[in-house]
Amino acid sequence: MTTPDPEPLAPQEPSPELLEAEPEENSLVGWAKAIVYGIGDTAKDMLAEGRRGAREAMEQGWDRFDAKTKHRRK
Repeated sequence: MTTPDPEPLAPQEPSPELLEAEPEENSLVGWAKAIVYGIGDTAKDMLAEGRRGAREAMEQGWDRFDAKTKHRRK
């Protein structure tokens, strides 16, 4: 005699107690993130502008140097 195959187990949904509710983001955290990202963007822009200004100053300095020394002894 053969024994009948057991019925396959139906997939069970996890019980609500096992699921953790996602914590709602505090509004202060959202404000803090916005401020931090804003400061970071401003700092990047300031750094880029400073580099641009320094590059222009170096070029102007070398242009003045070349104008003073170029063909000095003809």
